Amino acid sequence: MRTFIPLIMLILCVGCAKGPAIPDWLESEPAAYPASRYLCGRGQGATAGLARDRARADLAKVFEVAVRESSSERLQWQQGGTGKDGLQTSISRDIQMQTSQVINGVQIAQTWRAEGGGDYHALAVLDRLQTGNRLRAEIDALDRETEQNIGRARRDEPLPEKVSAAYNALDAQLRRQHPQKMLRIVDLTGNGLTSRYQLAKLKSDFESLLDRWQIGLVVARDDLGQADAILAGALGNAGIRHLASAARAEYQLRADLGSEKLKTTDGWNWVRGTLRVSLIETASGNVIGSHHWSYKSSARQAEMAEVRARAQLSSLLAQDLLGVLVQFGDVAEK
Repeated sequence: MRTFIPLIMLILCVGCAKGPAIPDWLESEPAAYPASRYLCGRGQGATAGLARDRARADLAKVFEVAVRESSSERLQWQQGGTGKDGLQTSISRDIQMQTSQVINGVQIAQTWRAEGGGDYHALAVLDRLQTGNRLRAEIDALDRETEQNIGRARRDEPLPEKVSAAYNALDAQLRRQHPQKMLRIVDLTGNGLTSRYQLAKLKSDFESLLDRWQIGLVVARDDLGQADAILAGALGNAGIRHLASAARAEYQLRADLGSEKLKTTDGWNWVRGTLRVSLIETASGNVIGSHHWSYKSSARQAEMAEVRARAQLSSLLAQDLLGVLVQFGDVAEK
């Protein structure tokens, strides 16, 4: 029996000399983190930090399609116009922030490197249940926001408040699309939470109210020129009818367009200024809300600098005016 003891010890020592066992997750599903409970990502790099970063990035790729689709669909439902590029940037930023909140739940479960050296390997995991619960809570909050705004839009309130409420109801459901797409990835059933609201119906309700909103223009000051045409075009782009007679309109948009012209020593002509607008209830004279935009342009020729300034204002209004008017309704409601 004694002769076998050294042999057993030798076998054990040889086994120890082989170093740590290769983890199962390098080439297959990790037993400790089954797909039924976790989403996994793997990374490899010359340093442990690089391997971990690549593992997180590998897991994040699972959501890339959902991000692209959500951005595209959100933009499709928004108002068109020359401000589309700026709108795309705003939507993308919002969706990236939502995605980052989910990715923040990613944990590095294991890091491994062969005893003889070589690259580091890392395993990133995302708990399906915890992430799903967070996404469901976000979706429920957006559905409650939608319901509350639908109720506001149906009340006997001033038109700006009804328009604002209808817009917010639609916007809440547009924002809902992204967490829903992410939940379908996280949820094993792939279903997520079905919405009780139809986007087409919400958009139709909003546009019907918007079509009732008739606004007259009052330009109190116009240093740049063509303020009437710029603002009328912006209202039309937003889907709001412009009445030629401001006195007959239930609401008036009063504008103050200030402009300053400069010429530098190197021959460049600059135009800069501020456009201020106020929404006023015609009957009472009450100011519902005010907003301003700053602009600046330059050119070698003075006339071209002014042309560029008008184009910049048109772009700013096409991108922002509808949202500004909707915010006025929010302020009035509060």
